[in-house]
Amino acid sequence: MHILSGACIETRALDELIPDWKEKDAPLKTPVTEDAFAFLTKTGRIPIPILKGMPLDNHGNYVVRLGHVVEWLGAQAEELGVEIYPGYAAAEILFDDDKVCGIATNDVG
Repeated sequence: MHILSGACIETRALDELIPDWKEKDAPLKTPVTEDAFAFLTKTGRIPIPILKGMPLDNHGNYVVRLGHVVEWLGAQAEELGVEIYPGYAAAEILFDDDKVCGIATNDVG
């Protein structure tokens, strides 16, 4: 997955993780107001209905720039004491008595 483009985000997980995300100025500013889906042909398009509950039904979701969302989530995590190491990938999860106590990063340089 990459964070260079936009996305449509469903906020249920965010509601559970950070219930006051709206008050914390999360970068979710553009609610989806309309959906359209079509099959394109050589000469035109054939509209395909999006029924409520289908995966392409984005009512209630937000159009976002993923980079802004990731940056904001990182700041929220750091406020809770999480250490973030940009440029390093997690290579292994470290456990202490069945509890996560950290991660080992990949070799770099």
